[in-house]
Amino acid sequence: MLDQIELGMATAGPYFEEQKRRLAFFGAKNFRDLGGYRTVTGRTVRWGMLYRSDHLHKLTDADLKRLTALSLDRIIDFRAEHEKDEGPDHLPANMDIRVVEIPILDSSTEVWRDSREQFLKDKLRNIDPAKFMTKTNVELAMRFTPEMRQFIHELFSANGRPVLFHCAAGKDRTGYAAAIILRMLGVPLDVVMEDYLLSNRYYLPSYAWNLAVLRLMKGKRFAAVVKGFLEVRPAYLSAALETTDREFGSFEKYIRNGLGLTEKDVATLRNIYLE
Repeated sequence: MLDQIELGMATAGPYFEEQKRRLAFFGAKNFRDLGGYRTVTGRTVRWGMLYRSDHLHKLTDADLKRLTALSLDRIIDFRAEHEKDEGPDHLPANMDIRVVEIPILDSSTEVWRDSREQFLKDKLRNIDPAKFMTKTNVELAMRFTPEMRQFIHELFSANGRPVLFHCAAGKDRTGYAAAIILRMLGVPLDVVMEDYLLSNRYYLPSYAWNLAVLRLMKGKRFAAVVKGFLEVRPAYLSAALETTDREFGSFEKYIRNGLGLTEKDVATLRNIYLE
């Protein structure tokens, strides 16, 4: 069902709710609140509890004030070491917050290691971004269950206080983590996909000028390949979720055997994040 949803500018509720969902940071383009989504039982994800974002390296002074106002308990960073070295998060100096590093998809992972030489040799001319990103999402589901388990347990540790989780673009690793927690809370799959696709509305347009320049300097094919790495498609997240279900037998078994959660644990998370 998921792979039948068309790629595009997904909607996630009325206009006022959409305005509330995206937080306007100058230095972060994909910063949003997971609140407002309705579950299959009619409950709603609480606003101001779960935030997802791209990197925080370019936050301005005004951004830092807004970040402080969120009263975050912790920030969970999914980026690899080299990403953090190149663009460390810019956080308020006096901010009493725990930063938790859960690196995912670093240079040691199979899909990046196998593709590096092809990237360097081909210079993107014959790269299929859709194929690459699908493989990346399959690997997310195949190899990083321990990291997702740690992510969920960090939510428990926050004990009902606001949490922000992010990667570099806030769309793939962060998108998968958001899908896991939303799905666990009982949000329907089509709504989970809507949230995932919002990166095409928030993150992708921030590169419109860059892509236009690339088209002029490198040609349409080169720009199209780069765009393919910047966008999200239903098939990408579908590949991850379908792999998770296949490897564990069902999402419920993934929760129990992969994430190590009991029914009581899930009920606790729902009581924390749902109203």
